Amino acid sequence: MIQLFLVLCGSRLVRERCWMLFALGALWMFIGGFLFLDALDGSLVFPITYYTIPLAFDGAWAFASFPSRLGGGRAMCLMKGTACLLVILLIFFAPVRHSGMVIGILAGLFLCPDALWRGASAWVVRYDGWQCGLLLAASEFLFGIWSFVPWPTAWEGQAGIDVGTLLLISACTVCVQALRISRLPPGVSVLSALHRGEKALLVDLDDGEPGTRETAIVHVWTPTGSMVPVNRGVSRYVAAVDRNGVVSTGHAALELAPDVYVSHYPAVEIDRSGTEFAGILRAVPDNNVPGLFQPNYARESADWCPSTVRVPLPGLNGRGVRRFQQEYCADTTYNLTGRNCASAVAKALDAGLDGLFADKTRSPLFLLHLLLSPELRVAGFLRHRAAAMAWTPGIVLDYARALRHLVIALGGAPREPGVENAPATTTEREDVSEQRPRAADAENIRATTTEREGRP
Repeated sequence: MIQLFLVLCGSRLVRERCWMLFALGALWMFIGGFLFLDALDGSLVFPITYYTIPLAFDGAWAFASFPSRLGGGRAMCLMKGTACLLVILLIFFAPVRHSGMVIGILAGLFLCPDALWRGASAWVVRYDGWQCGLLLAASEFLFGIWSFVPWPTAWEGQAGIDVGTLLLISACTVCVQALRISRLPPGVSVLSALHRGEKALLVDLDDGEPGTRETAIVHVWTPTGSMVPVNRGVSRYVAAVDRNGVVSTGHAALELAPDVYVSHYPAVEIDRSGTEFAGILRAVPDNNVPGLFQPNYARESADWCPSTVRVPLPGLNGRGVRRFQQEYCADTTYNLTGRNCASAVAKALDAGLDGLFADKTRSPLFLLHLLLSPELRVAGFLRHRAAAMAWTPGIVLDYARALRHLVIALGGAPREPGVENAPATTTEREDVSEQRPRAADAENIRATTTEREGRP
């Protein structure tokens, strides 16, 4: 969430005031350390009922924002407000020991599965710094186990321990991010510090000249060729296997008319059989293959099939997206988990959203509104998941939807009608993995792309 907040505030503002970001992180760390140590000895200087104050404010803001939200944004506000209300009722009407026990069990039920998922993802994908990710997952798992144990405060200090730990972790993230930004060479975009393993080759997209705000369309081909419910997490967010044992991960692209189409694809078809697929999931240089960039949506859909879902996203800085495309397309290297179609779309969205709310950051009320927005938290959660594993078309789909609601709700773009779901087609009932372009089609696309890149 912090990374997305920095993107929306703008590279120039973040670079100029990174010292303030570090100071805020240090203050946040001090508060978290105080709450953690205060809860450990059992004699609470900060009573548990005080935690209901920020919860009540956050919940009231969510309910107040409900009428102004669109579609899924209303459901986010309702769930967030209801969750805050339930926790407040639990703290006030249950004995301290019982409420602490419930909070501890809920924390453990969340932390342990999350740690196992993060650890498994780090072990399988082997992204840059995966050893550190594995260590953090182990630490999270141990803390989750500790949440089930009434030691050392017999549950009475559980809320303070959990909240203090959460603040310490988020404060460390803020401080590390501020240090990374402060050490960037002049002329290098702040966005290069927000993506794991990104080479410092991006020019500074925010050079003080305002760009035209345009509407982009995020195209997603889902792994199954149709929309999958959220409860089928693997098929929706990772991959699906067809009846022939071939794995499909889907595809994602970004279109900004009339001249931008970001669609990264392997130039040579990757072996997606079940026996070989696990090996190519690792984001290591050995799995890098030559890639190509599709020329436009019309050509790609004609050679393959129409996209399953289309999400219109207004308010993007067209100039920033075009400069990003120029830099990104200079390197055609493709990696299934490290540098793929979904990660290209996510970075293009960052380039387009860079500084979207820069002119509103002088208002403390607007910053508070942004930080408390449920759409920001959902989008931040999806970024967190992608950082722990890899960007996939399914994650990009929900990420783009959350961004759309966020941009419209906070006045970053006018409320204009848009259709998120593409019309049903006859090919959507088949597996997308069976509709991949033939080798000859890939050669034709590669030739067309080469001709386009050779033009001045």
